[in-house]
Amino acid sequence: MEQKLTASVPMASPKTEAKTARITLDQLVNLCIEEEASDIHFGTGSRVALKVGGRLVFIENLEKLTKEEAESMIYGMIPDKEDKERLVSQKELDFSYAHSSGVNFRVNAYFQRGNLTAVMRMISKNLPTMDELGVPPEVKKLLPVRAGLVLVCGAAGSGKSTSIQSMLEYINQNFVEHVITIENPIEYLFEDKKSIFSQREVGKDTLSTRSALRSAVREAPNVIMLSEINDVQTLDEVLTLVETGHLVISSIPTKDTRQTLERLIGLYPQDQQSQAMERLADNLVAILCQELVTRADKPGRAAIYELLVVNSGVRNIIRRGNFAQFKTAMQAGARDGMITMDAYAYQLAEQGVIHPDAVKRFIEEE
Repeated sequence: MEQKLTASVPMASPKTEAKTARITLDQLVNLCIEEEASDIHFGTGSRVALKVGGRLVFIENLEKLTKEEAESMIYGMIPDKEDKERLVSQKELDFSYAHSSGVNFRVNAYFQRGNLTAVMRMISKNLPTMDELGVPPEVKKLLPVRAGLVLVCGAAGSGKSTSIQSMLEYINQNFVEHVITIENPIEYLFEDKKSIFSQREVGKDTLSTRSALRSAVREAPNVIMLSEINDVQTLDEVLTLVETGHLVISSIPTKDTRQTLERLIGLYPQDQQSQAMERLADNLVAILCQELVTRADKPGRAAIYELLVVNSGVRNIIRRGNFAQFKTAMQAGARDGMITMDAYAYQLAEQGVIHPDAVKRFIEEE
C-alpha cells in the first residue's frame, strides 16, 4: 500500500488548498525530522518526496516546485560564492548543509533536463555506536591494527558512512591517535576525545582526493579515512599509505565481498592484475559489507552485515583470484568472528528484529 504524507504549511489559495500548498526549506527540513526520513528529494518542476523507511513518499498536498522556489532553496544552502559557481560550471556539487535545528545534511545538487535538483541525506545528530548498529564484534579487534586496509561496502544508502563514523568514534573514545578524514563532503564533525581529528573536505581544504592522500604521509596520521575508492589512482595511493604503516578505512559501492575484490582488481589493466592481487592480499585487513532491511520489531531499518577477515587462507584465495571461495572461507572462519549475510540475517530473524521472509533474498542471491 502506497504511503502518503501531507505538509502542514500555508496554502496559496483557499479555493484550491488541497493542491496548492507551498513550502519553504525550513518547513521541508522540519517535516523530514518529524517523519524520521532519511532523504529529501526536490527540484524544479518536480514533486517533493521524502524517503521514509527506505521508501519514497510524495507529499500529496504540494504542487511541483517552481524554478524560483527550487533554486532559492538550493542556492540558499550554499553560502560560498565559489561553490555556487562550481555548481553552475560543473553541473553538480556535493556539499554539507547545517540546518538551524542542529541537524546536518549531505546534499547532492545537480541539473536534470537543464533544471536544478537536489537530494538531501539527513545525518543523525546522535552517532550510533558500533554495538547499536550491530557491527560484528570482531571489527573492534581490527581497529587497533597499525597498518592495513579496512573496506566497508554496500549499495548507496546502505549506511556505509554511519558504520565508518561509528568505527572512528570507537577509535576516538579508546585510543590516542591522529585521525585524518578525507571527505566529499564532511558529514559528521568529530569532537576530539582521546584522539585528534583533522577533517579535510575535498574542494575546500584540499584540491583533490589524491593530493590529500599524498600529503597525509607528512601529517603524521595513525588512521586515515577516505570517503570512497572509485578509481585505480586512488586505490594505488591508498595501498601506498598502507605499505608505509597506516590504517586506512574507506568504502566502495559494492554488494558483497566477492564483487568488492572483482571491482578493485578490475580497476587495473589485465597485465597489472596479478600484481594488484598480491598487493591487496598483503594489505587488506577486512571487508565489511552491509545492506538495510525493514525491521519487524519497531519502525526503521536494521543492517545485515557480512564480515571477511583476511587471514592466511583468505590471502591465498585473493592471490589465486578464486573469489567464489569467500563464502566458504567466512563459514569456516565463524569462530574468528567472520559471518555471511545469510547467517547474520538468520540471527536477526530468530531475535525477531526482521521478518523471516527477509532472509530469503540473501539465500537466493548466492
